[in-house]
Amino acid sequence: MKKISNILENFQQRLFRNIVSNKLVYNTCWEDPRLDRQMLQLDSESSIVMLTSAGCNALDYLLDDPKIIHCVDSNPAQNALLEFKKALFKRGNHSLLWDFFGSGRKDGAEFIYDHQLRRFLSPEAQLFWNEHISYFTPSLRSQSFYFRGTSGKVAQMIFNRIQRKGLYRQVLKLLEARNLKEQAYYFDEIEPHMWSAFHKWLICQRPTMAMLGVPATQRKMIDENYEAGLLQFIRQSLANVFTKIPIHDNYFWRVYLTGSYSKNCCPNYLLEQHFERLNQNIDKISTHTSTLLNFLKQYPGKYSHFVLLDHQDWMANSQNHLLIEEWKQILANSKPGSRILFRSAGNALNFLPDFVFENVKFHPYLTADLYQKDRVGTYETTHLGIVQ
Repeated sequence: MKKISNILENFQQRLFRNIVSNKLVYNTCWEDPRLDRQMLQLDSESSIVMLTSAGCNALDYLLDDPKIIHCVDSNPAQNALLEFKKALFKRGNHSLLWDFFGSGRKDGAEFIYDHQLRRFLSPEAQLFWNEHISYFTPSLRSQSFYFRGTSGKVAQMIFNRIQRKGLYRQVLKLLEARNLKEQAYYFDEIEPHMWSAFHKWLICQRPTMAMLGVPATQRKMIDENYEAGLLQFIRQSLANVFTKIPIHDNYFWRVYLTGSYSKNCCPNYLLEQHFERLNQNIDKISTHTSTLLNFLKQYPGKYSHFVLLDHQDWMANSQNHLLIEEWKQILANSKPGSRILFRSAGNALNFLPDFVFENVKFHPYLTADLYQKDRVGTYETTHLGIVQ
C-alpha cells in the first residue's frame, strides 16, 4: 500500500509541476491583501520580494507607496497576467481596465490588444497573450476570463452546478446579505445542493487539486489535520467564510461564484479612485520569471519584505534541500526588521529548518487574530516572521 501511495504522490507532483510550469493557474489572487498590509506595515522605504500569482496583491501593496516591488514567478503565464494589468494602467483608461478585469469580458478584446496594449508588454508576455487574448471574449463555453485558466475551469464547474440547480438567485442574495444571520440563512439553503456524490468525488481528485494549484505536499497536510480529509476541510472553510465573516466586500468569492466583480465589491486596483495613483507608480512593479531562489542569487540585496504565499508548503517534507537553500538566501538578503509573510495548509511550522527559528521571530498571536478576519479562508494558518 505504501508503494502505491508513493506512486500516486509522485504522479500528482509531476502533474502539478506540468500544470504550474506554463499554464495560467491563478486568474485572481487568493490571499487577502487587507490583512497583508496590516502585517507588512509597508512604507516609502519598503523593498518587496513577492510571488506574483495573479498580480492583484502587488497592485494593492502599491497603494502604500513602497520603493519597489519585485514579482517573481517560475510560471511565465502568471507574470504575463500581471504585465497585462500593468499595460491597462499605462493605456490610461479606467473603463477599459474595468471591462477586462472587473467584468471579466470585453467584446473586441483581440483588436484592442493588437492596437492598444501589445506594445506595453515584454516579448515573453506577448507570446502568451497572442495565444490567449480570447480568454476575455465571451463564448458559449465561457462567459468570463475568471472561468479561464486551470482554476477558472473549476470555477466554471461550480458556476454550472449553481445554474443547473437553479441556485443563482440565492447565491446573489447571499452575496448581498446585510448581516451574518442572513448569510447563514442563504448559505444553509444553498450548500446541501452543491455536493452530489460525483462532486464530492471530483473535488478530491488529484488532477482537480492540481488545477487549483494545490500540490501533493499540501494535500497531505490537510489529510493529516482533518479526520475526514480534504472534503471536510473544504466544507468547514466555506461555512466559516460564508457564515462568520461579513460577505459584503468579499470580492474573492463573488468573482469565483459569478464570474465578475461588482463596482462596490472588487480589488482595490479596480476602483476608479485609485487609478491615477496606481498609474503614476505602476513602474515600481517589475516581473521576473524565475524561482525565488534563483532570483535572490541573481539580484542580491537587503530587502525589507518577503511575501511567499503558500510556497513553503510546496517544498515541505519533499524538497527539504531546496527549502533550506531558499531560507539561507532569504536571510542573506534581509536585514534586522525584515518581514516575511506566508500562509500554510498545515497548523504548525515544524517543517522549517531549525536555523530559521534562530534568526526569525514569529508572531502567532497577531496572525491568529487576523486569520479570523480572512475573507478567503482557504488556508489553515498565516505566519509572519520578523528577522532579528
